[in-house]
Amino acid sequence: MPRRSCSAAIADSGITSTRPRSRLRARIALAVAGLLLVLPAAARGPDFAFPTEIAGFARGPRTEFEARAPGLGYGVVYTHGRWKADIFVYDLGVAAIPDGPASPAVGGQVEQAGREIGTMVERGVYRASQDRGAVRLDGAAGAALACHAFGIDHPALGPTESLLCVTGLRGKFVKFRLSSPAERTPPRAEAERFMTGWLGQQ
Repeated sequence: MPRRSCSAAIADSGITSTRPRSRLRARIALAVAGLLLVLPAAARGPDFAFPTEIAGFARGPRTEFEARAPGLGYGVVYTHGRWKADIFVYDLGVAAIPDGPASPAVGGQVEQAGREIGTMVERGVYRASQDRGAVRLDGAAGAALACHAFGIDHPALGPTESLLCVTGLRGKFVKFRLSSPAERTPPRAEAERFMTGWLGQQ
C-alpha cells in the first residue's frame, strides 16, 4: 500500500476533534509520520532495496526529488575509494517503462543525460566535457544496462571520468552514475560489480 503523506495522515486523524479517541488517533498518526522521515535508505520505500554495502561500496544519504519535482523520484549515494556512485530511481510520469536497457524510453534517457551535461558546460557549472561514446560492459552488466562514458572537467574537482548506465526496472528508470578522478581512474570492473550487485538484490 502506498505510504500516505504526513498532511493526509493528520487530516484524516481527527486532530481538530475534542474527543479523546480522535486526539489519540492524531497522536498516533503524527508519531508514524515522524518515523517515516527518519528511516534509513535501505528501509524506505517498498520499491527497491538499498543495502548498506554493495561490492565494497558504502551507502550514503538518500535525497528526495519527487516532492519538489514530480517524476524525478529520488537518489541514493554510494562511495568506494575514488568512486562516487549515484543511483537515481524515477519515472518522469511515464506510464509504462519496459524492463531492461533496450527500449526507446531507456535510450532516450541516455541521450538526455548527454544533453544535460552539455547544458551544464554552457551554464559554467562544468568547465568542459567530452562525449566518449557508448560503452558495452562485460558479462551480466552488459546485458542489463545501456551505458555511455563522459569526461567532465569540474571547477572544484578537476578532470573526472563519468560512467552513466540506465535500465528499466519494475516501471521505473534506474540510472547509475559513477565518477572518479581522471588521473587515477579505478578499474571499471569495480563499477560493474557494484551495478550488477545492486540489480541482483532487487
